Amino acid sequence: MLEIEKRCVLARSGRWEVGDHSIRLPAIAFVHTNRIQSPEFAELLLSDEKVDRDKLTLVDRGSVFSPSQNAGDVTIGLDFPVPVSLQDLDTESRRIEKTDAVVIHSGQEKLVDEADVYVAGNAIELIRHPREFVEEIVALRDSTGYGSLIYLPGLALPSNLALLCYCGADILDSTRVIWESRTGNILTPEGRLAQTDAQDPSCKCPACSTGKEFARVLEHNCHALQGEMERTAHHIKDGTLREYVEKRSVHDPWMIAVLRHFDLKHYEHQELHFPITGPGFHANTKESLYRPDILRFRKRIKDRYRRPESAKILLLLPCSAKKPYSLSKTHSAFRKAIKDSGNRHLIHEVIITSPLGIVPRELELFFPSQHYDIPVTGHWFEDEISIIQEDMVDYLEKNEYDKTIVHLGSEKDFVCEILDNYISTSDGSPTSAGNLSTLTKELSKAGSGYEKVPGSSKALEDMLARCIFQFGKGGQELVKSAEVKGRYPNLKIFSGDKQLGMLVGERGMISLTLEGAERISKKDSYCVEIDDFYPEGNLFAVGVEDADKEIRIADDVVVRHKGDVRAVGTAMMNWREMVESERGEAVRIRHKKKA
Repeated sequence: MLEIEKRCVLARSGRWEVGDHSIRLPAIAFVHTNRIQSPEFAELLLSDEKVDRDKLTLVDRGSVFSPSQNAGDVTIGLDFPVPVSLQDLDTESRRIEKTDAVVIHSGQEKLVDEADVYVAGNAIELIRHPREFVEEIVALRDSTGYGSLIYLPGLALPSNLALLCYCGADILDSTRVIWESRTGNILTPEGRLAQTDAQDPSCKCPACSTGKEFARVLEHNCHALQGEMERTAHHIKDGTLREYVEKRSVHDPWMIAVLRHFDLKHYEHQELHFPITGPGFHANTKESLYRPDILRFRKRIKDRYRRPESAKILLLLPCSAKKPYSLSKTHSAFRKAIKDSGNRHLIHEVIITSPLGIVPRELELFFPSQHYDIPVTGHWFEDEISIIQEDMVDYLEKNEYDKTIVHLGSEKDFVCEILDNYISTSDGSPTSAGNLSTLTKELSKAGSGYEKVPGSSKALEDMLARCIFQFGKGGQELVKSAEVKGRYPNLKIFSGDKQLGMLVGERGMISLTLEGAERISKKDSYCVEIDDFYPEGNLFAVGVEDADKEIRIADDVVVRHKGDVRAVGTAMMNWREMVESERGEAVRIRHKKKA
């Protein structure tokens, strides 16, 4: 039985229960034979026979070229027999073989019967082929679904373990660590140390002070592997695995190549598993520019966002280190200058930033706008410049303004390259008193001749933009005949005396009430279809019949039966996992109707 407790992109933590055994996930199967003893801390063993120890054992039946003499075809009494691999046979013979619980998958066929564990039998062949590795594991997860575990044999090292889990591996093993130990390599999360470099007094593991040379090296490397697994599990639970993988990957070209193939070729596969909100992160590497959650934000700006109707003057501003931007000293100064211009709601503030490209002011709370941090040097790299210019060109094609004012710092030159007509109000120091005074004067001059825009109108327009950004086509229904009340950032949407939803500043998203859910449901947006029952507590996957394909983890969703809204809450799974899974919490209910 599989119990998933936490998801972080494609990585999962939880427990795998087999009989009386309960294995923490993700897990390492440590080799245990007559010649090589597994470490005492091992929960899961890998052997060519049933080990007489009180631990769950994966039994390796060998390959078609060298079948195990011990396991043979006998599976009775074995914990988990791993079948003979068919990976090296000719094309006509390649097929899926199934035993009691484990199958081998070639990466080209659909899996036939559900199993607890699926093994990528040819994983070791892909160690020098990052593109093929990515294709294989994507095909494997797409084929197996969510109710089974993926086992990647022969690949794990302390340096790449976090990446393998990020790609979707649930079980790894110590076979490659044994091979590296035979050659005398000391393994660390940062890479290998030659045996001559291994006399490092900073290592405090039990192996480095006792034992014979091979035994000492192997024990050290097993401790290093297990330690990295514990750190990886911590990052899975904290939702910070992507940032951790980026840090680890810089030490190895194969790992960087894998991450880039994942990002550039399989955005949809990853994005489906990225939560719609999450913890803060550092965008310190080139790989951060292509995080699927960042790309999703940029894509939504292009596909869902349109400027507020009353915004006639575009004002381009730099970002700030403090998030959200409006709470920073820099943006407080900008906003005072805007207010002093006399018609502030006529002006639309758009922030220029890396790695997000552009952020309209009303979306500054939406993940990851208030959650990222970047190194600020004043120097912009080509990829960053390209992203900002590309996004600005697309934005201006879809959002027309009467006038454009540029109040930027080091980014001014390359932004102005793609603008036709604009007024610059900064000579490189946007916060200087002189430049702020110039900004106020130019905004006042640009706004002359326009009617004054009421604050209530602008507040509703901003809320409409947020609702559509979050809920797509259903967002427009949420603000029809409505008004916005409250103090920013915790703004409430009301229709008469009924509250429809609330912008929650810390979360950066709109939380629905049942009345708001009724409106979203009219457009079939972000709806989870259930059988004819009223949820008493949280909704579990077994009760889900269908779900909107836009739903991601942490989205606000409507729970309904044939159009009848029964509850509203937060998605704990993406739409596909809700539909395919038979276990686990699908929606954490916030408000529910009574039967």
